[in-house]
Amino acid sequence: MSENEKKPEAPLGEPGEHPLSVLLFSWMRGKMFLRVFAIALGLVGLASIGLEFWLSHKPIKGVTSMPGFYAGFGFIAFALAVLSGWPLGKLLRRREDYYETRSGEAGRDR
Repeated sequence: MSENEKKPEAPLGEPGEHPLSVLLFSWMRGKMFLRVFAIALGLVGLASIGLEFWLSHKPIKGVTSMPGFYAGFGFIAFALAVLSGWPLGKLLRRREDYYETRSGEAGRDR
């Protein structure tokens, strides 16, 4: 390969991916994105729990007055909603060979 020939550049997106999605979301493909996003999300959550100490303007009685109650309640409720999909999937899922043709039924030569 001579100096004048350039090495072909790899395409930004995957084959069949819309160019607009590559333009808008290619920054999320970095190796550190998930780690930085998780840390930032955790810090925002901790800050919101910490601010709850100073920003409570009216007293609430009972369990709901504990700092972070609504964050914990929301997390548990969401986790239960997601985990309920597992038994529901087992109930509604079809066998792996449901769409396969058996000999002598569909798929005969016409």
